[in-house]
Amino acid sequence: MQKFKGLYSGVGREVELGPYLRFREKYLENILNGRKRVTVRYGIVKPRFSLVYIVCCDAIYAEAFITKVYYTKLGKLGDDVVAAEGLGSMTDLINELREIYGNVEEDDPVSVIYFTVVRKYDKPVPLSHLRGQDL
Repeated sequence: MQKFKGLYSGVGREVELGPYLRFREKYLENILNGRKRVTVRYGIVKPRFSLVYIVCCDAIYAEAFITKVYYTKLGKLGDDVVAAEGLGSMTDLINELREIYGNVEEDDPVSVIYFTVVRKYDKPVPLSHLRGQDL
């Protein structure tokens, strides 16, 4: 098995992140005002781009730079990551991940993606406007 930043690839979920960093609507305001600057994703998520679009409800609201990515086990995340995620506790984070991905355990690998919003759009741009472009 190939090692990837301290975790075995092929264990759990491994995906590439394209140009869209998608979020639920309840997080959008905190992302745009800079309070939420981290996202924890289940499995090994490998960004292909450093500049990504912030997407919510099939529309682009902003552009952001991915400033740091690291991989760890869910149970090893610190309170600093939970707070930067905009959540109150590790239990809240685990419940949120379970709502999105199904059953996740503290021993499962996660990706911690730090980002900085660098451009906010005056009006959201529907993703349908970009369909057909090779992104």
